[in-house]
Formats: sequence, C-alpha cells, structure tokens
Amino acid sequence: MTTIVVVRKGSTAVIAADTLGTYGDQRESATYVRNASKLIEVDGTWIAATGHAAMDMALRNVFLETRCRRSFRDTNDIYKTSLDLHATLKEGYFLKLDGDGEEDAFESMQVNLLLANRHGIFGVCARRTVFEYTRFYAFGSGEQYALGAMRAVYESAADAQAVARAGLEAAVDFDTGTGAPLEFQTVKLDTP
Repeated sequence: MTTIVVVRKGSTAVIAADTLGTYGDQRESATYVRNASKLIEVDGTWIAATGHAAMDMALRNVFLETRCRRSFRDTNDIYKTSLDLHATLKEGYFLKLDGDGEEDAFESMQVNLLLANRHGIFGVCARRTVFEYTRFYAFGSGEQYALGAMRAVYESAADAQAVARAGLEAAVDFDTGTGAPLEFQTVKLDTP
C-alpha cells in the first residue's frame, strides 16, 4: 500500500510519495529500509507507482536497462510507452495476469502510475488509460484523503509542494497503508 500524488501549480510540477512498505499487517518504515523511495527518474520524467512492492524493482530495472520505450511527451506518447511497458513486464518480469480476462476488455498492468515532467502531470491507470491533469491527482490506499486535502488547499497554498504535502500528510494521518517520511521531486514546466 502507498499513496502517491502529483501537483501542477504555476510554473512547477511536484510528484511526491510516502515511503512506507507494508506486507499484510507488517509495516516497514524508511527508518529501517534504505531503498524505500517510490520515485523513479527516467530521462527527466519522475514516475511514482502503486501496486506490489516488487513492481518498484521491476520498473527501475525495465527503465535502467532500456528494455522498453521511454517517451513521456503527451498522453498518446505515454500510452504507447505503457503498452510497451506492459509487454516487457509480462515477458521479462513474469507479471501475473488478472483473472481469465472475460470480465474486462484489457489485461491489467497491476500498477497505477503518476508522472511529472516538463510537459505536465499525468496518470496511467492499470489498464493503460492515460490522463493529463490540470491541477493535481492521487493514487493509492490513501488517495481519497490526499485528493480531499489537496482540493481544500489548492487555491490558498503557496506552491505545488505545499499542496502535495497537504495531500500526503492527510493520507499519513488517516490511512494505515501510508507512512512518513515523505519524498518530493520538483520539475520546472515548459509552460505554466
């Protein structure tokens, strides 16, 4: 479980995540786990993922080894990258497909992604629907708390990081799958 957020305000974008790992009832804080970061940098794009803990390692390796497309300019480009990512996860990382596929039209990637780069802020749902957000969004077990808090402070907050912090702090306070410390990355946008 995790909570990840992305915010666009003024000429900056911020992507942020908690650092708590959970395995059933066991909580593993970044105090004890050195590689607790959930933010991945790929060619100037910051990516955060929800899903199984092994997904973080798989994503880092997929992009490190350039096994798949690595382009994140707009929603269509991100969609094409997510198709290639899904195929790479299935073929090289043993992604287990969900169910028999008869209920859903598409296989799940078993992960939701948020992205921030100079082009904007984006989200990729597990079945590869891609959205470009104008203000903010959140995924994960504490997303409803994060979304509510970010909505409440967006207009009055000094900057994108303050909005992201409000969202994650609300998730830490109310969601058992979200925990501090928090991590943030800021990106300068091409156009505000």
